[in-house]
Amino acid sequence: MTSHPVPPPIRRRLKIASGLALCALFLTGAGLFTRGSVRQETPAGRQAAETGIAAAIDSLCPLYGIDARSIRSWKATAAGGPTGRIEEKIPVAPGFRSLEFNHALAGSIARFGATVVATERSKENSVTMHIVRSGATIRSLWFVPEADR
Repeated sequence: MTSHPVPPPIRRRLKIASGLALCALFLTGAGLFTRGSVRQETPAGRQAAETGIAAAIDSLCPLYGIDARSIRSWKATAAGGPTGRIEEKIPVAPGFRSLEFNHALAGSIARFGATVVATERSKENSVTMHIVRSGATIRSLWFVPEADR
């Protein structure tokens, strides 16, 4: 019996598949070693971050013409139970620049490990900014024009 040579395109695919398999094994092994080094957040750390985020929001509001006394806040619930998220309805002037506020907010809360995700509802003329930390939304800011108050 004679062996048939493997065509170059198949040989190239075998080399690529082998390389990818080795990479997968390496990444799996690296993941097993790093899982134990991730620190779990303490309740005090979470509270400090949430306090810092609230202070960042409070400091930005006057810069964008938002009266802190007009903000309505409540704790969100789902299925009759608390979600751990605070929601705020914030009346703003018709010329409110939500994109600038979003950028400033993202910069001021980044040091607390939080990000901002915004959604816009054109029909309602409103913008909602969700502050996400550790994979969970911890605060939602709902900006509505003052005429809709």
